[in-house]
Amino acid sequence: MNKKKVNVLLFFLLSILWLSACQTEQTQTSPPVKEKTENKEVVAGILAQDSFVENIGWLSDSEILSVQNDDDLSSLYIYNLYDGSNKKIYGIPSSFVSASISPDKKKILIHSAPASYSARVTIIDRAGEVLFQEDIPSYELTHSWNQFNDNALLMTSFSEDWSFQVFHIDVEEGTMDSIEVEQPFVQWQSKSSILFQDWNKEEISVAAPLVSQNIQGGGKEMIVDTSVHFNQFKDSLLSIFSREEEGPFAYQFITANGKIQSEFTVDLLSRYSDWLIPHYDMIEGKGQLITFVANEQGSFDTYSGTFSLEKWDTVSGGENVLFEDLPLEPIQCSPNGDYCLYGNQLEKVIDLTDSTIIQLLKEEGADL
Repeated sequence: MNKKKVNVLLFFLLSILWLSACQTEQTQTSPPVKEKTENKEVVAGILAQDSFVENIGWLSDSEILSVQNDDDLSSLYIYNLYDGSNKKIYGIPSSFVSASISPDKKKILIHSAPASYSARVTIIDRAGEVLFQEDIPSYELTHSWNQFNDNALLMTSFSEDWSFQVFHIDVEEGTMDSIEVEQPFVQWQSKSSILFQDWNKEEISVAAPLVSQNIQGGGKEMIVDTSVHFNQFKDSLLSIFSREEEGPFAYQFITANGKIQSEFTVDLLSRYSDWLIPHYDMIEGKGQLITFVANEQGSFDTYSGTFSLEKWDTVSGGENVLFEDLPLEPIQCSPNGDYCLYGNQLEKVIDLTDSTIIQLLKEEGADL
């Protein structure tokens, strides 16, 4: 009898040990709890006023490209907005005119002027390595990156009489070939097709049909019958138009298959020969347009009213006001949409998470 009791007790103890071991193994193999991500904040006053020229844009969610003057030589720097660190990546040997960043954030186009009526186009990578360089006789230049092919650009060169030539640049191949296009202001619609407004040369107008053309050959195709402004994003096309002569105006977003995704209606300020399109930027990953909207109707030349900064969801059609009164200045948003560079030289940062504005320029006499 005692032996049976001992066996039962031993079995009971072994069962407890086995259950305990299973629980321990289960705990050890369970995925670890993720630590809470530390909130990072933009550091104010990281740019010296005496050498600052302008900020170009975002290279990542935390890095921006900035132009600084170094002993009469313009240089490109990468700044980390969270810790204020910076790195010089390229010195521009001739007069700096402008720069832009490719859609994939891996390449930088620099427009400089080595001589009068001459433009130098230099494309570098983030390390400052030259990928492409070409001198073009030019009075003025415009360009458009291809968001569907990161190695392709369109470049339009204007002469002093405003005659023009459009070029197709292939960065990977190192080529620049002229293409036949009827209008100078062109954007990519796909890897091989382009968009432009087909203006009537015989009459003055504020709107024109928006047409598509394949640069590898083929005729024109009308996409929108009338548009005062357009912008092709990767996932949608923005066309602005009015159903009435004096407005209001519709910002219409169209998908790649021609379906109307959403539409927002606003009043635009008139100008002498056209309508003012307030500054805006698209947060591509979220389908959100950040745009200024005039709070009153009128003419831009005499306008004394204010502007609101609004966020539009181009997928759902939702909208909300971020600021009710903000000066109308250029804006460019980070890829994740948390921050926007803002100002005539993009010298400020708007924190979209709490609607605050951070000054990136160091105040005179202040220490970093």
